[in-house]
Amino acid sequence: MTETIFGIITAVIIIFISRFKPQYLTQKLFAATILVAIAFIYVGFSLKENQVSIIVLECGFALLLYILAIIGYTKNNSLLAYGIMLHGIWDILHHNSFIVTTNVPGYWPLYCFVIDIIDGIYFLVIFKSQKMTESFDKK
Repeated sequence: MTETIFGIITAVIIIFISRFKPQYLTQKLFAATILVAIAFIYVGFSLKENQVSIIVLECGFALLLYILAIIGYTKNNSLLAYGIMLHGIWDILHHNSFIVTTNVPGYWPLYCFVIDIIDGIYFLVIFKSQKMTESFDKK
């Protein structure tokens, strides 16, 4: 329960920062930066007392999210939001070594899942509303 509460608080802080950031850091760039950063968190965990196969798995998934961030940033903002939520699913696969057995702190998967889902939905709503606004502006 504590992980969920702190996850919600952290997600709200991230949303707040994304809303009141310097002008040169757009929502799109902020979401891409978050996606790239979270992609490599499990790589760090994997380097501590894990088998090489786990390290390779974590690096592979991080690379997938990194590529998704690049495509999302250059082609379709919504992919950034979906990538953040996809990372949330990756978190759950680590919960209690459910499917992925990387040695992570016990609280981490649930905490990170909550953040990723809330922030992913937030960015999806932002990007969809921006797209709708752009569509109406062109008419």
